[in-house]
Amino acid sequence: PDRLALPGPAPLPVIASTADGQSAAQDLVRPGNWQPGEWSELVNGRMGEWAMAVHGREPVSICFTPASNASAAEAGIWTRPDFRGRHLAPAVVAAWARRERRDRAVLFYSTTADNHASQSVARALGLIPLGWIWTVRRKTG
Repeated sequence: PDRLALPGPAPLPVIASTADGQSAAQDLVRPGNWQPGEWSELVNGRMGEWAMAVHGREPVSICFTPASNASAAEAGIWTRPDFRGRHLAPAVVAAWARRERRDRAVLFYSTTADNHASQSVARALGLIPLGWIWTVRRKTG
């Protein structure tokens, strides 16, 4: 949809990949699941747009662009386990979408059939399922 539904205001501050956001992100503590080079590419905008919910100096939920082309971008989302269930993911996905919507006509939020938490984020944002990705595997042996 052109506008995402949000259940309410973000429960923590959210910064995005604006010039001010990139500057603020330089002072954040890198999450342990992000490699130093990868983190640097993210906060400096070389991986595309991003948005983060922060608690003190720590990012606790991040939405970023793992894949894109000239007309479309996909949302990648991570939330620290002890901050899950606090409505942070919908807030950062919405902030990411506002940034990506400037340059991309189509935005995707992908999830798997068994990722119920991610599906809950999609529902909270009012997203509509488009279809399923099927994988064809060649039988061996």
